[in-house]
Amino acid sequence: DDIQTQVILNCAALQSLLHLLSSPKESINKEACWTISNITAGNRAQIQTVIDANIFPALINILQTAEFRTRKEAAWAITNATSGGSAEQIKYLVELGCIKPLCDLLTVMDSKIVQVALNGLENILRLGEQEARRSGTGINPYCALIEEAYGKDDG
Repeated sequence: DDIQTQVILNCAALQSLLHLLSSPKESINKEACWTISNITAGNRAQIQTVIDANIFPALINILQTAEFRTRKEAAWAITNATSGGSAEQIKYLVELGCIKPLCDLLTVMDSKIVQVALNGLENILRLGEQEARRSGTGINPYCALIEEAYGKDDG
């Protein structure tokens, strides 16, 4: 829960987790991603702490390049942040380039991780719809990014 997560954050664990994300051992990367995914399932202040620790660039790199089992955990961490994060936090993840690696997971043969990726993309698109209504343009700014990343089926 949020209280247990806060205890971990109060112990300054994020810098150690960031260091573990660059370990040459895949199993260590996977476990660090799993731990971070539990933190990003917390509240917005806890997600912001992960942002402030500069962990998301490393997570997105893992999402693009690591072994599948580690990419799964990184996807959970990012999707959790899009689920509970503020509009600004979600925009930050988009600016870091989370859309393409999430789209890349849509073709894997693991239905659970496809669902995780879809949830993250849905959260991003939902924010885009709010922005489209607010701006009056009716244009979701994130649709084009997903189309570029995954390709749009016109048929």
